[in-house]
Amino acid sequence: MSEITFNKQGQMVSRDTIDGDIATLNLGPTHPATHGIFQNVLKVDGERIIEAEQTVGYIHRAFEKLAERRPYNQITPITDRLNYCSSPINNIGWHLTVEKLAGIEVPKKVDYMRVIIMELARIADHLVCNSVIGVDTGALTGFTYVFQEREKIYELFEEVCGARLTTNISRVGGFERDSLRFSALNSINFCRILPAILMSLTNFLLEIEFSWIV
Repeated sequence: MSEITFNKQGQMVSRDTIDGDIATLNLGPTHPATHGIFQNVLKVDGERIIEAEQTVGYIHRAFEKLAERRPYNQITPITDRLNYCSSPINNIGWHLTVEKLAGIEVPKKVDYMRVIIMELARIADHLVCNSVIGVDTGALTGFTYVFQEREKIYELFEEVCGARLTTNISRVGGFERDSLRFSALNSINFCRILPAILMSLTNFLLEIEFSWIV
């Protein structure tokens, strides 16, 4: 990026702005409620962006300071908020940490359930994130379409723990309640229809892209 200086009013300007028509624009950081928490320092020539420098950044929620004053079992609800699109992964990651520190060995059934739940959470997260990319390009239909499928995953979470978004789904050593047989069957049924759902979303986004090109 070009050299940054300050004028007499204390405003940040670039050397390019002083010597020519190219200006430096600070775009962001974006609001924490939006997806894509990052900052762009742009070099623009009129309305044309000719160079960009990104700062990815992160959302700091004082998680570690909150955890200092809580017993291990009360930290789980905080982990929900680290990424609410796939909160079970954060829940279980914390419990695996506690179990490793305490030398706790869980039953094999718990391992299987955790893997299934974390994979479902990962799929739900990807459904949201990839469809939101379409929204950013003006394609809202695909977003609302895959949300119907995400609801099916949330229904499975609800069967296991009673919650949907911020799940608090696991416990140190296992789960609050035993899994239900129809939960496993619904998981299998969902995985069978998932490839067709993803293909439909992909085709929809590609059609939008090609329509713009044409």
